[in-house]
Amino acid sequence: MQIGRLGYPITAIVYSEGPKFEAFLQEFTGATAEQGMRLAGLIQHSEPKPGRLKCDMYLRDLATGELHAISDDRGPQARGCVLNTDRLLRACTVAEAQLSSQTALLVLCKFGKTEVEGGGFRSLIARALELSVPVLIGVPLINLLPFREFSAGLAREMDLSEIVSSPLTAAERLLSHWSLMSETKTEVA
Repeated sequence: MQIGRLGYPITAIVYSEGPKFEAFLQEFTGATAEQGMRLAGLIQHSEPKPGRLKCDMYLRDLATGELHAISDDRGPQARGCVLNTDRLLRACTVAEAQLSSQTALLVLCKFGKTEVEGGGFRSLIARALELSVPVLIGVPLINLLPFREFSAGLAREMDLSEIVSSPLTAAERLLSHWSLMSETKTEVA
């Protein structure tokens, strides 16, 4: 796993266990918000449904607190993807409207299948880069190669196991990286 040099605008947290990363991201965003950091983006909340293989999926908008349902109920025997891409697109549009140069960090839950196929969070990432807002995104191990192609050398990678022990320590470590980026950006300007 490469740990990048200072100056990467995107930080990818690589993981193999989705529920573990989801819990980490909820704790991380809570800890950074408590420190007064202005966040934007979307993080996933999964709600298991009794007697079903698939859960209900929601995205919480970090700027507004709004929950967006992004899954379809395909019945108790559903095995395939239940993601509703139209709802995902609507959530992305709302989140993008909250993104500004005053945003300290854009946090996104996953570079998933939709992003691999060219949609999903890609426009949010592009807008954040235009505004010089650093991005934190989860990348499932299975999507690491397509993510690397997409990010074109603009991302540093960290394995979830390196930071999962303490979300507050992770927040401090990541924040120090981004503040050094800001200082470098200010010096260059």
